[in-house]
Amino acid sequence: MTKRIPRRLGRAGAVAALAVLAAACGGGDDTKTVTAADYSFQNLPKEVDAGTEFKLTNSSTKELHEMVVIRIPDDERRPVSQLVALPESQQEAVFGSSEPAMVLLAPPGGGEMIKAVGDGKLTQKGRYAVVCFIPTGVDPQVYLNAPPGDGPPNVPNAGPPHVVHGMFGEITVK
Repeated sequence: MTKRIPRRLGRAGAVAALAVLAAACGGGDDTKTVTAADYSFQNLPKEVDAGTEFKLTNSSTKELHEMVVIRIPDDERRPVSQLVALPESQQEAVFGSSEPAMVLLAPPGGGEMIKAVGDGKLTQKGRYAVVCFIPTGVDPQVYLNAPPGDGPPNVPNAGPPHVVHGMFGEITVK
């Protein structure tokens, strides 16, 4: 069964697909490197200080991965595992018109990270959902070079988004 992703969340994928920005330099104690694997986030901290910068690497040799980070409303208590399983209309009720705080992409085979949305830092305190909406099996170059549109790129023969395979997590910024 394929889950539908709200257009607002899918736009992050479209914006990410169009971005071709160089990775910023970093380092130090307030930089966390998360590894995107098939289909999970490794080394994703549960809690970080405001201002922490993130870098995304990709251990896959075939799959493009992204780290879409969306702030969860303060009054929402359910874990991300429950939120990603909600029907689209209920996800929209939770996230409203929220735009992602950050979208990082990591091409397979150790390519350079792309900062598609944000500067790679989380500065606002709160809980955040971390998800990957890249379609399973999509050709990374086809996806990244797809024409802009309202929502994620329409790529033929693309499978379900990685989030349905369990590629999601949660971060709390304190």
